[in-house]
Amino acid sequence: MKEDCIGRRKAAAQAARALLAGEISYDQFLQAIPDEADKLIGQLVDLIEHEPKRGGWGGVDENAWQSYRRQILAAIEALEFGTQGH
Repeated sequence: MKEDCIGRRKAAAQAARALLAGEISYDQFLQAIPDEADKLIGQLVDLIEHEPKRGGWGGVDENAWQSYRRQILAAIEALEFGTQGH
C-alpha cells in the first residue's frame, strides 16, 4: 500500500478518535478527512454520519448503541492497522 494512502488513513482514524473523545467538532472532523474515494475512509464517515440517537423516544437501546460503537472502533482500527487495498 502506498505511503500516502497509509498517511491519509491514519489521519482519518486520528480525527475520528478526536471526534469521539469530544476534542473536535463534527465540522472539524470532516475538514480533516481527505476528499477522496478511499473505501475504508468512506465507511468510517458513513458510520459517523448515521450515528443513531441513543435511548429515549425513537432512540436505540444500550445493546444497539454498544454495537454501533464497536462498528466505529473496528472501522478506525481498520484504518490504523488494515492492509486492505485503496
